[in-house]
Formats: sequence, C-alpha cells, structure tokens
Amino acid sequence: MRNLFELHDYIQDDLKFMVKSKIRLQIMFSLLEGPKSMKEINEVHNLSFATISNNIKRLLEENLVRKVTNTFELTRFGKLKLDSIIDFHQSTIFSNRFEDLLLNHDISGIPDFLIQDMSVFSDSELVQSTPADIYKTHNTFKHLLNESKEIFGVSPISHPDYTELFQELLKSNVKACLILTDDIIKRTVTTADLKTLTSSITNRNLELWRYSGELKIAFTVADNFVSLGLFSDDGTYDQNRDLVSKEKDAIDWAKRLFDYYHQRSEKVGITNLAKIMVS
Repeated sequence: MRNLFELHDYIQDDLKFMVKSKIRLQIMFSLLEGPKSMKEINEVHNLSFATISNNIKRLLEENLVRKVTNTFELTRFGKLKLDSIIDFHQSTIFSNRFEDLLLNHDISGIPDFLIQDMSVFSDSELVQSTPADIYKTHNTFKHLLNESKEIFGVSPISHPDYTELFQELLKSNVKACLILTDDIIKRTVTTADLKTLTSSITNRNLELWRYSGELKIAFTVADNFVSLGLFSDDGTYDQNRDLVSKEKDAIDWAKRLFDYYHQRSEKVGITNLAKIMVS
C-alpha cells in the first residue's frame, strides 16, 4: 500500500472536487435515491436550472453521473465515491462524539477489521451513571435485556443481578448464547439455580462457551440492541459507561464481533462444566 503522504495531493484534489461544492453533493445525494430529471432535482433542492445544469456537467465530466434518456443517475464509480465520503463523515462524527471514551479506554478487545467500521456507532448513546443516578448504566442494561428474545453475550465480568435476570429470561424461553471466562463460569454456576441452568443447556435455550484467553471487552448483542462496555486504561472495568445502540448496522457489527470470539471459544456441556468447576 502506498504511503498516505505520497497520496496526499491525489486525495486532496479528489476530495476537494467532491466536497468543495455543496450543490454537487446535494445533487449526488439526491441521485443516491434513484434517477432524477433536472426538474425533479429542482423540486427537491430548489436550485435554478442553470445551477443544476452547470454542476451536472462537471459531474458528467468526472464520470460520477451519467445521463439516461431524460434523467441522470449515479455511476457505480460515483456511488463508490459518495459512499467513501459518507463513511468518512460518519467516522469523524463517531470519533468526535466519543473522543473521551476512546482515548481513556482499552479498545484492544476489538479486532482491527472491526475498529475501522465503528462509525456505525455514530448515532449511539453513551449511557453513563451519575451521582444522582449511580445505577443508571446497570438498570438501562437490565431494561434492554428484558425486552429481548435472543441474546448473545461476551463477558469477563459478573453481577448477581444478571444471573437472576438471565434465569428468568430462560424460563420465558428467551434464547441465550454466552461466551465467558472460566472464572465467570464458576461464579455463574455458584450463584445460579443449578436445575434451571442444566435444563436450559439440555433444552438448548442456553449455550455456554468458554474463552480461555484474556477478555478485554464486555458486550451484549440482542435482536433489539447492542451494549458495549470497555476497560479503562488502568485495567479496571468501567461499569459506569456503556455504549448503546438500537440501530441495525450497529447490531450487525456487534454480531460480527460476537462471531469473532465465538470462533475462538469452546462449547461447554454438562460434562465439561463439571470439569471447569473443579479445575
């Protein structure tokens, strides 16, 4: 891959053409919805026909737009360029909104191929506990779980409330697949109702997976939300902040993260559950 500094002039000129003119971007975003005539573009953006014509001409020259009968549409090249600007815009929004979280927390638990896609969280909410509501993060998470029908979780931490809540959800036929460290598996088995736990595993409502490495992230992704928790730079888990989103793109991203850990974990059945407990 060429050095980014070598590409600076090329990238600068390329982006300059795209973003320098708000009108060109307006036209391209309009065409992202589908082919439009000059009249339709005028109706959407209230631009003069002369302005539309001049900018369409420039877009045609750059092969970003093509004419089809009496309408104009984005070329594949044009859509690729527009997508790159949208991605850059979303990444900038995400990094600016959550700068403090990213700078002061350990994100090494997120693989590089997913780090570059974290812009899907640009519209998410950072749920934070406050002196007036010290259990806000905890209670928000419990509320979201109660609304879920299918749950996937990865965690190196535990809380008695979560064990009790998961037991109630499993009794309601909610399906859960959890990836835990040996220590958390032991704590869960110790605090859970053994009959509920074993029957849930036997009935396949619950899948337990063992992650033998060091987990530096805690997250839950369900059919309706994703909640992402991180460790502070000092190595302690930050239980007072969760990055929460209900957007489909963020949920899909989290499922990819879950798959990453799932592929590196070992399934826990009744037999090896007993082995973990005595190890």
